[in-house]
Amino acid sequence: MTITNFGEVPLQFQLCTNGDCPWRATCLRQIAMRLVPDSVQSVNIINPNLTAHPEATPQGDPACPFYRKNRTVTYARGFIGMERRMTVEQFRCFRAECLSIYTRNPFYERRKGVLALSPSEQAILCRVLHRIGFSGDIRFDQIEERIDWDDDALQP
Repeated sequence: MTITNFGEVPLQFQLCTNGDCPWRATCLRQIAMRLVPDSVQSVNIINPNLTAHPEATPQGDPACPFYRKNRTVTYARGFIGMERRMTVEQFRCFRAECLSIYTRNPFYERRKGVLALSPSEQAILCRVLHRIGFSGDIRFDQIEERIDWDDDALQP
């Protein structure tokens, strides 16, 4: 999956103007920059002084702190089906812990699948499920692949 339209780029996503960067072919910031149409008057860019001399790790990987690899990650929607497989006590504990993390409306939006769960949010819910003793299959109601705009999968 790759972006083909500037309309797919999140509004506040910072772009890179360093057209000489050795990683421009795989960096989302460069790919998105090349997609900016002439009709767009302004975009959010990284300070060009900070991207002028990108470095590499000893293994040859990008060491640029702004590099965002063009890759997809798995997002999940909804967990009502999983809740149905919980005991009453597990569900009560699960709901209480989730409400302490998300508060009411955001919890129910994620539960119903209105908001997608990022990989790090999925990991949080999996830890909660293990803490409450849920031993069933951890399957979300729906799975989708998305471009990793935030490098969320790299977060702890």
